[in-house]
Amino acid sequence: MARSAQALRVPTFSVTKRDAILASLTGAAAAQLRRRARESSDLQFAALLSLPVLAFLLLVVAYPLGYALWMSFHDIRFFGGYRADFVGLKNYVAVFADSAFWHSALVSIRFTVESVILTLLVGLGLALTLNSAARKQQWLRAIVIAPWAVSPYGVGILFSYMGRGQTGLGTYVAMALGLKTTVNFLQSNIIVEVLAVGNAWNMAPLVAFFLLANMTAIPTRLYDLAAIDRMTRWETFSHVTLPPLRFTLFVFACIVTVFSLKAFDYVFTVARGGPGDASAVLTYQLYKISFVNLDLGYGAAMSFFLLAMILVATTLIYLVWGRVEA
Repeated sequence: MARSAQALRVPTFSVTKRDAILASLTGAAAAQLRRRARESSDLQFAALLSLPVLAFLLLVVAYPLGYALWMSFHDIRFFGGYRADFVGLKNYVAVFADSAFWHSALVSIRFTVESVILTLLVGLGLALTLNSAARKQQWLRAIVIAPWAVSPYGVGILFSYMGRGQTGLGTYVAMALGLKTTVNFLQSNIIVEVLAVGNAWNMAPLVAFFLLANMTAIPTRLYDLAAIDRMTRWETFSHVTLPPLRFTLFVFACIVTVFSLKAFDYVFTVARGGPGDASAVLTYQLYKISFVNLDLGYGAAMSFFLLAMILVATTLIYLVWGRVEA
């Protein structure tokens, strides 16, 4: 009887243990379901919060872009009454055949390449200087960041006065040296370089502070090991300092490229496309066509070529540089 009772109790214990396991699994599944529901509700809440931003972007980006696309397929005239005649791809074909467009595109590319190179080099130099400065000289950072706080319009006014022959910096230096001559930097052969210098002066401080933040995160023991290995300053910079900065440099190469290609107020304030058409970047050409000549359809078509240039330039930078850093 005792043996039979023990045999009867064994299945009872197994069933109870199995039920407990099933109950625990059911509880875990329920907890997982609750967690998924909570995550889903968090996602819905985040989507709800982002709706105003999406609506704002739709209002200020999607609608103007769509309207510009519509205008690019029409010949829009205001003289003799408003008229919008559908012309298909005629405006795009006319842009391809326009020598002024190709000239402005080359000027924009030249200005952008010089701006990117100068901005990254000056920003890197400022970051190295600030990183090596003593902590008691923190006031230098406030001075360095000041040019970035100036608007492009203000930078244009500043460099237009500094570059002129009558009031320019070159004339002042020449007079200080006893030379009775005027130095005009706003000449057709160097005006693009002057614009690139001003653009780099305005944007390099921002690059410098981001690079400085990267430099402060580099462990000091790496520099100690470099000193033990008797590495030169250039070897220390190229093997210890530069590698953590390359991704930041890549990001700002893209940012400066976009900002330079779409720059207008700064270029307009400094030289207004001159002398002649030496500084007529693509944005200035768009301004003349759309707001001076009031040829909105043709200007809209040309603006999409500018958009294509921005996309192609940033894609090339990513393919050549960004994929390596990633």
